[in-house]
Amino acid sequence: MEPRGEVFVLGLVLSIIVLVISVLISIWARRFTRTLGDYYVAGRSIGAINNGLAMVSLALSLTTFIGLTALIIEGVYIAVAVYASFTAAFIGLMILAAPYLRRHKSFTTMAFISERYGSKTLRYISVIVMMIVSVLYLAGNLKGIGIVFFFLLGVPEIVGIVVGGLVVTLYVTLGGMYGVTYNQTFQTIVLLFCLMFPVAIVLRALGATGWYFPPLGYGDMVPQIIEAVPHYFWPMLVHPVVYIAIFLGSFFGIIGLPHFVMRFFTVRDAKEARWSTVLCVFLVGLVNTTVYATGFAAVYYMQTQGVDIPSAAFDYMVFILVEALAGQGWLALAVAGSVAAGLSTVAGLLMIMGAGLIHDLYGELRPEVDDEKKLKLSYAAMLIVGVLVILFSLNPPEFILVAIMWSFGIAAAGLGVPIVLGIWWKRTNKYGVAAGMIVGTLISLYGWIMIDLVGMNPVDIPFPIFAPYFYGPLGFIKVTAIAIPLSFILTVVVSWLTPPPGEELQRQVDEMHGWTDVDPKRYNSKGLPIVVIVFSVFVMWFMTTLYDVFPK
Repeated sequence: MEPRGEVFVLGLVLSIIVLVISVLISIWARRFTRTLGDYYVAGRSIGAINNGLAMVSLALSLTTFIGLTALIIEGVYIAVAVYASFTAAFIGLMILAAPYLRRHKSFTTMAFISERYGSKTLRYISVIVMMIVSVLYLAGNLKGIGIVFFFLLGVPEIVGIVVGGLVVTLYVTLGGMYGVTYNQTFQTIVLLFCLMFPVAIVLRALGATGWYFPPLGYGDMVPQIIEAVPHYFWPMLVHPVVYIAIFLGSFFGIIGLPHFVMRFFTVRDAKEARWSTVLCVFLVGLVNTTVYATGFAAVYYMQTQGVDIPSAAFDYMVFILVEALAGQGWLALAVAGSVAAGLSTVAGLLMIMGAGLIHDLYGELRPEVDDEKKLKLSYAAMLIVGVLVILFSLNPPEFILVAIMWSFGIAAAGLGVPIVLGIWWKRTNKYGVAAGMIVGTLISLYGWIMIDLVGMNPVDIPFPIFAPYFYGPLGFIKVTAIAIPLSFILTVVVSWLTPPPGEELQRQVDEMHGWTDVDPKRYNSKGLPIVVIVFSVFVMWFMTTLYDVFPK
């Protein structure tokens, strides 16, 4: 995709305003930071509305703004699977994890896993998994910022990656979690306004009667899409395990994503954690249906206007549509909204990476160091991490959504499984968690290295038994349907075969659920682990079936 060929002054001005306001918010928020708890979890003082809006900006990264639109253009069935799984994941997060994690009163995912299972070694392993997940997620979102700058200025994506990365690093370093939270709230408001209004104008130009409310316009366009592209709603012929893998990766991945979980440690209590998730789910659904309308509009525009846009340019489709059908004023808003979307997610990731390195790693290795020194080191760590991530992202992934899907899979197998079992099954112990985390993470990471980095065809990678079944569209995602079930199976089986956790560790489960007494039989039945093992084995076996039914 070629750049616009000239500097888009209005878009540049609005983007600079968003960047400057973000830095000013952090400078203002810095006055609230007095202690290590203030820096990492905003003194656990954030309300449900503020936290819910901040969560929205984490969920609606440039992956939504750009990458999901591209996927919708390619094929609606896979896009529906991603969207539905992502929405279900938030409901799962609210039911299975949010209030219980808040009652645990940890700072980070890594601290929760270490304290719940009584193991410093698990803390170190969790930090490593967190860094892998965060870097992958960051690379995708920094590329998104690069795409915006490329389209805006006609300069290489590397400029946007460096500028956007440095701005986020600056305001995260300055403001800590207070700065990140208020920035994410501001950026969510910008994103909602700057996405929905330009898309509404695009829908009006294409003749959608429900244009004034994009989700309504999305439904209104279905008959037009069927008429213009009769095959668009045909089922995508892929093995059902592809959809199962997307669901597993989204459902347990969002619970495992450390920058999401960290938001629950910032709220006042478990009730605020639950209601902030409710608000987040509502707004995420609103924006995702707007994104669907954008994808539909793109398909309809190309088919009815005779416009041929190469698939490599689908990541730019929001900007192409808005400029062609709404005008440069609306394009400027879309650009500003996309910059806000990219900044907010990157900020959350940098925050958890800095917290993991100082609070969870350095703090355990040097327990004698006081909080005041850790706070000073945290500022330095945030700055260093930001610069290192920018350097890593100079070679970004080709497609944003692919990197994000890998990060979800790794987070699910490496962090989501021990979190869920740690909340709902007392018998889970450090030996089982170590086995599940390590194997699940290594399988997911191995798949990413061989398929994305080395560039091998999924069916050709050295993967005993299962490699021949990684065929078809999105065949790589089936790796998730191996890694997550194996993580569950190993965690459960090894926990069963080794000594149970001590009474104090099991007491945490009762406390997380709000019980004042301790009952050894509570959350300790054999039914849950048996169901988990049976379902996990079924998923892996199912992958090896129906080989001759679906195209290779």
